[in-house]
Amino acid sequence: MNIQTLSRDISYSPVAAVAPMELFPSVVERVFDYLASIASNDALYGPGEVRPSDTTVAWAQRVLLRVIPRYYLRTAEIDVFQGEIHVNWEKGNKRVVAFFTSPDVLKVYLEIIKEDGSVAHVLHTDVKAHALSPYLTWLNL
Repeated sequence: MNIQTLSRDISYSPVAAVAPMELFPSVVERVFDYLASIASNDALYGPGEVRPSDTTVAWAQRVLLRVIPRYYLRTAEIDVFQGEIHVNWEKGNKRVVAFFTSPDVLKVYLEIIKEDGSVAHVLHTDVKAHALSPYLTWLNL
């Protein structure tokens, strides 16, 4: 069968309209809006407290844009501490914290509370921007 025969035999029919899929839902957008305003939000800081630099904020935004699936961003809790940005996720007895301490630096802390009440934890340093999602997937295992 040649290409002319093949294209003649393919029937094209109109496709029914499908509800649009929101690729960047507003609940996810809230995370990025909050990050964009974090350094200027006076309510987050005491007198003389160090605020995250614009480059640290931009770094956190770049990393979080790479989080897949995006629904992880819905439950992200964002805090600041001495110029750092901390993004926290918890599920059941597990916790993941991403520390954005300065531009191009990402540390990831993992914690699990065992049945006997003890806590096991580990800090991964020098995590690459694209590597946050597997840590978040761990929450669901």
